[in-house]
Amino acid sequence: MTETFHVSVTALLVPLLAVLTGIFEVKQALSQFAHPIIYLFLGGFALASALHKQGLDSRIASLIIVLAKGRVRLAIWMIFISTAFTSMWISNTATAAMMLPLALGLLSKLNYQQNKSSYWFVLLGIAYSANIGGIGTLVGSPPNAIAAANTGISFVEWLQFGLPTVIIMFPLVIVILFWFFKPDLNFSFDSETKLEPLTVQQKLTLLVFLITVCGWLFSKPLSAWFGIQKDFDSLVALFAIIQLAVLRLISWKDLQQSADWGVLILFGGGLTLSAILQTTGASEFLGQQMIAGLEHAPLIVFLLALTGMVVMLTEVASNTASSALLIPVFIAVAQSFDMQPELIAILIAVAASCAFMLPVATPPNAIVFGSGLVPQQQMMKVGLVLNLTMTLLMASGIWFLV
Repeated sequence: MTETFHVSVTALLVPLLAVLTGIFEVKQALSQFAHPIIYLFLGGFALASALHKQGLDSRIASLIIVLAKGRVRLAIWMIFISTAFTSMWISNTATAAMMLPLALGLLSKLNYQQNKSSYWFVLLGIAYSANIGGIGTLVGSPPNAIAAANTGISFVEWLQFGLPTVIIMFPLVIVILFWFFKPDLNFSFDSETKLEPLTVQQKLTLLVFLITVCGWLFSKPLSAWFGIQKDFDSLVALFAIIQLAVLRLISWKDLQQSADWGVLILFGGGLTLSAILQTTGASEFLGQQMIAGLEHAPLIVFLLALTGMVVMLTEVASNTASSALLIPVFIAVAQSFDMQPELIAILIAVAASCAFMLPVATPPNAIVFGSGLVPQQQMMKVGLVLNLTMTLLMASGIWFLV
């Protein structure tokens, strides 16, 4: 899939056109680019930058080697679990890029031509673990934040749904991959890696990370204590940036280089588009048009259709842009199905992270495909099975909660 302009450039057109068409004044059109959710993600980028600069990401890889004690099967499972957990807090792109060389090192004893299925299982397992891990927290994936910005979902409220989703989806995906490829991982490797003691900077980085996570987890009582009614999670993220800078764990240049500014601009454009759709009533109109023929269908049929549409759309389009367009549209018609707007927003955001068929669907997919060891045909075959399974699982889960 090619783009005439980068999607972030397209996002900048949204406020410009909103002003030129008379929908918003300039100040109102640009206000969404300072939305609190953007600062929440900026804090996440800062934490990721500190973890990388202080070498804590590579330490995770060393820890896996040490704990596995030469057992490849155990090491691979630990890689998958570490990938999913790490992707809950930092970019799934960075996580997949970090874990891929470790996995290839473990597989280096195997002849690729004779053990293709083992390679495919491990590499796709890394990509899909990163995709699923991002569902767990509000800072794990941009669609999560889009859903939160449109509905006011807090970090803890998202975690109450996102974490169980990861716990259910993650082993299911790995089991399906194992059944599909039937890898042979019954061999060992030589492990001479030794863990060095944590440096002072690494300990401080972990302390800031812990303080930030606790701030997000206990945001409700803390915000009440400080007398702050909403968006306290974003203030916690800003405090994290300040701590990292004051303790000299990262420099501003480090943050500039590690932050994905394109994603932040895409947030602003997406939220501006959401505001336009809601202000003009276009979201309700589009929603009614998109559910035409499904008004009287059973709820589960509507949920399956919506989930399947989002999953397939995300295979070929940015999941952030897809979420920014679809979430306000379907929130507007949630009442037609007696659904809470929060549930439909969560469904779309989660579905946007569950595209497993194509390399262009998600950055982790592209990274693994870029290794040249996973044919697109194999990714499409197992990806189709996973797409169908996850669509059924997500739709059924939301149907149960309604």
